[in-house]
Amino acid sequence: MFLQKLMVYVSALFMFVYMIGLHLTLRILHLIAPGFTKKVILKMGESITMTQNPRFRYEDWGLTFMSFTFIKTGARNTWQSLGQEAFLGGAAPDSPVAVYFSMCNFTISVPQTSYCVSV
Repeated sequence: MFLQKLMVYVSALFMFVYMIGLHLTLRILHLIAPGFTKKVILKMGESITMTQNPRFRYEDWGLTFMSFTFIKTGARNTWQSLGQEAFLGGAAPDSPVAVYFSMCNFTISVPQTSYCVSV
């Protein structure tokens, strides 16, 4: 189990280094050739179908790869997902719990009858 946990942390570290490398590469490339950088970012967006949505323009989201917010958000999500790994024989991850409750303020107008709806 120690080796599995080590691999999770090493992969998270490599993911963070990849984000920093991508950020620096795109920033330098944007200084040299902004048009080519736009093509590269649009090509990256094809894998997630972001570029196929006509409401999203490159000017709205393309430059976020070259901002500090990209690094900060990626690092925060990577750090938060470290606690969500489950290993055989280990403790369960801290996952959110769904709470079900009953709502009884929905009434049907039937004489002397009230129905409770469970949500």
